[in-house]
Amino acid sequence: MSRPIRHTALALMALVTGLAVCASVRAEEKTDTQIGVLAGEWQIDYTHDAVRTYVVEKDGQVAGTAGEEKLKGRITRKDGVLLLIFDGDGKLERLTLGSDGRLFVEHYGNADDYPAKKAKLIGVGVRQK
Repeated sequence: MSRPIRHTALALMALVTGLAVCASVRAEEKTDTQIGVLAGEWQIDYTHDAVRTYVVEKDGQVAGTAGEEKLKGRITRKDGVLLLIFDGDGKLERLTLGSDGRLFVEHYGNADDYPAKKAKLIGVGVRQK
């Protein structure tokens, strides 16, 4: 391979590799930003007078309490919707951040109920920290 052709081929490979890395980084940043905005401590008051506290990490990991019960889960995005999927018990919550900064929570008793059925409980969260 002649030197000019070789340099052109190497330049094209570097360009394609660079574009792929940039696209991958942008996708990760976008995901982190959309979920990361919820990072912090939240108090959720539900319609049946229960109260939960969630601590949300920037990567979407959630640790919380419901009375004496310890909760763990992860926030993921599915079809443009933020879903908190709890570890182990099959429950799910749909999360919507309001323009006023409150977190609106639709609680499903079973993850299989979403989105076909209505939420069993509704909660409103306020950022504590």
